[in-house]
Amino acid sequence: MVAAVAAIRDDGLRLPPGRSWGILERAAQGEAALGVSVVLLRFGFVPLVLLALWIYCILDVIATEDSLVRNLPKTMWLLIVIFLPDIGSLAWLLLGRPMYAGWRPGDTSRRPTKRVIGPEDRADFPSGPLRPPPRPPRPVESRENELAAWEEQLRRREEELKRREGGDDPGDSPTP
Repeated sequence: MVAAVAAIRDDGLRLPPGRSWGILERAAQGEAALGVSVVLLRFGFVPLVLLALWIYCILDVIATEDSLVRNLPKTMWLLIVIFLPDIGSLAWLLLGRPMYAGWRPGDTSRRPTKRVIGPEDRADFPSGPLRPPPRPPRPVESRENELAAWEEQLRRREEELKRREGGDDPGDSPTP
């Protein structure tokens, strides 16, 4: 195989700019590597993935029970997947496949749905109160003292206000 690649290169066959013989020469070292490399070089990776998806979807449509298929009858889905390979495969997976079905073709067992867990369901969530406990009530005597001081302060302010309004305020008198 190495000789075949060397012969092709020596015959004057030119590659487009940016291409080299290195991949083919390395692939020629082993037959298995050559097969995979040539397939990937010739067809590319994406078409092979799409082919695998198409085959999977055909098998999945055939193996799925008629009563579980969504939106269209099973035969219509099979025709769509066969005649529109890429779009039909994606449409089958998104719109036709049974909800929560397993990933094996035709699997009717339900996948467990993911349960949303709130912070209060976690094991490390604090179980005690989140706020500090309220202060104990003050004794009645201290409240009465505070009220008496507040009333005294209000009484003084009222007297001062009356003096200002009556003109008895020493700040209002003219200076000699």
